[in-house]
Amino acid sequence: MKNKMSSASPAQITGIVLLSAAAGVFFVNSLFAIIIALFYILLCVAAAFFPQSNFYLPGISRGSTGQNLVALTFDDGPAEPTTKQILDLLDKYSVKATFFVSGVNALKHHEIITEIIARGHTIGNHSFHHNPFLMLGSYNYLYQEVSRAQEVLKDMSVNALAFRPPVGIISPKLPSVLNKLGLFCVTFSCRAYDAGNRCVNNLSLRIIKKVKADDIILLHDANPRGKEDSAVLISEIEKILRGLIVKDLKVVPLSALIGREIN
Repeated sequence: MKNKMSSASPAQITGIVLLSAAAGVFFVNSLFAIIIALFYILLCVAAAFFPQSNFYLPGISRGSTGQNLVALTFDDGPAEPTTKQILDLLDKYSVKATFFVSGVNALKHHEIITEIIARGHTIGNHSFHHNPFLMLGSYNYLYQEVSRAQEVLKDMSVNALAFRPPVGIISPKLPSVLNKLGLFCVTFSCRAYDAGNRCVNNLSLRIIKKVKADDIILLHDANPRGKEDSAVLISEIEKILRGLIVKDLKVVPLSALIGREIN
């Protein structure tokens, strides 16, 4: 029993404690028992939107180096021309990043996947279709979405070890899926709430004012809505790179920040 409890997730342990408590007081005060059960349900729902809590699984949301280091990550691509423009900018500043790609976009832009790797960056699994409601689906649907993206990347000679859930939402089904596929979960600790590059104005200000040591920064390499926004996006990302230098924060590969290989 002790071994089972030690390997249980906080969600499971909390469930055992609260639901046992609810059952224990039911015949004394049924209303209080219902309140306890409802509290656990609300806790489970809220935890899905806060993966940093590690309520469902031991995900990684930031580094633990204790040094002035951060990592850059880009979600939702690859996309033409945005991803290539970002790659050129990263080269200019000698910075390495991790790109969490969707399977469907990887299939569309095989050559960009090859270029990302060739330039010394790493690639993570971001599901196949990037469905924002992925975690609400069945276990089989979730497994197919993650495994299909994994197969696409393997066909491109990419051995992705890290998975990032679409829009940062998780579910109780995710740990089993990742364990079966040999993946671990990586989220983030600093974001600009850019809605997937739909809100790129002042992107750099939103990042730089709150970024701190050991942060995993979330950005996107999806194409913005218009050409004007595309120019703004690249300019904002460059401002982020300059702002990190001013704050004496060095960008390192994600693997170096978290102490685990990504590819």
